[in-house]
Amino acid sequence: MRYKPLSFIIIIVAFLFIAFDSSQFLRSQTLALTDKMKIWVSSTQDSIKLAYEKYLHQASTIETYKKELQDYTKTQLELQALQTRFEELSDFIKQKAPENPDFISTRAFSYVGIGDYNRIWLDFDIAPYPKSKIFGIVQNGNAIGIATIKNNRLMGLLNGDENCSYAVYIGDQKTPAIIRYDSSDPEKILADFIPSWLKINLGDEVKTSGLDGIFTPGIPVGQITSITQNYGYITAEVSPYAKKNHLDYMWLVDTKIIQMDFDPPPPARDTKR
Repeated sequence: MRYKPLSFIIIIVAFLFIAFDSSQFLRSQTLALTDKMKIWVSSTQDSIKLAYEKYLHQASTIETYKKELQDYTKTQLELQALQTRFEELSDFIKQKAPENPDFISTRAFSYVGIGDYNRIWLDFDIAPYPKSKIFGIVQNGNAIGIATIKNNRLMGLLNGDENCSYAVYIGDQKTPAIIRYDSSDPEKILADFIPSWLKINLGDEVKTSGLDGIFTPGIPVGQITSITQNYGYITAEVSPYAKKNHLDYMWLVDTKIIQMDFDPPPPARDTKR
């Protein structure tokens, strides 16, 4: 009994084999069905392979786009930072940059007092300027003094006057100093309050620094002729380029810079180096 189903299956298979072998129609239909199955399997494999390659390509493209997006975002942030710095710098320049200086012609028409050759009255309209305004005075390209408003007139204080002071640089190293009068020699002036740790030399040229808002930088003043060591700083004697024996037409320097009161400390006792 137990072999009966197996015998039945064998009989069916044998019958189909005989029928397939003897029937041309059945054989052709079976082969056609088999070909369709092969084609479907092959097409399915190709579709799966194509989908897989497409997925890999998309994944690679997505990674590339991600990297490009990161690079773009970084560049965008860097540009934004540069733009911000540029705008800040532009605002700073607009707020802090002084106007172009004016060089205004003037003329000396008299001394302020008899026998005082360091003070002159200048022909100039002071109405547009504040009472505290200080001008630099230049003659023949050299700094010759400063001008202040006194009794509603413009008074020139020439090199050698006790109230004539302005900021200078000495030599190629641009050592800072303050010009003031030399009480021992009216033909010369002093470059004073030079830091003692800085080096200056005989023959060094002295020029305006412009840091006091009186002169523009680089106007020649004179040459160092002697050097004295004081307590904590150096004083240098300067032979000025500008001469005071022909006072006529001169230039006033208006730097357009807000100025502070300029009162250097009193000179200290000298000790020769």
